[in-house]
Amino acid sequence: MDFRDISKKRITVRKFDQRPVEKEKVDLILEAGRWSPTAVDYQPQRVLVLNQPEQLDKVREFCTFGYDKKYVELTEECDTKDHKNNVYYYGAPLVLMVCYDKDVCWKHPQSGEASGSTDATIVATHMMLEAASIDLGTVWISYFDKDKARKLLNIPENYEILCMLYIGYPAKDFKPNPIMSGKRFPIEHTCFDNDFAVPYKTEFFEEAPRNPFENNK
Repeated sequence: MDFRDISKKRITVRKFDQRPVEKEKVDLILEAGRWSPTAVDYQPQRVLVLNQPEQLDKVREFCTFGYDKKYVELTEECDTKDHKNNVYYYGAPLVLMVCYDKDVCWKHPQSGEASGSTDATIVATHMMLEAASIDLGTVWISYFDKDKARKLLNIPENYEILCMLYIGYPAKDFKPNPIMSGKRFPIEHTCFDNDFAVPYKTEFFEEAPRNPFENNK
């Protein structure tokens, strides 16, 4: 599969089948993260694999708070049904908590800025793309109670929490969100040719949104 095809296949999935992700596929995803580039190859990423029911219950706990109807409109799985809270956990059988160790990441010698968040973001992206290549759905989650997550999951203080990846087989009735999935600005909207006043021209064209998992059911 061409890399561009893999990148297009990676779409946000918020409705998961409950069958577990096979260990060999989990291993492939983690291996993709392991080979991701990091500054000076310090590899500060620390990835916690969560796939046991009692641990996933904790994810639900620190992902349940507030209430905003717009998230329910995004996906019905976000509603607690009593309309008192949103649930930013969509039943994924596999959750990867992506962190980085603040004590080992590279720091810019002039600004002192640490590379950890960039390194961990690259790792998370590689893992999402690997998941897409082996017919798994993913969604990147950064909206959760990080303090509660740290406490419930015993995350060390020197580990900075970046995000979670929910991973699993898309539910049989899963449909991409028509507002958010498969739509991209043209290249000239975000890329420029040697000068920010000159939009970059490309021969690629916009394709219609689609469900890349519809043939896997």
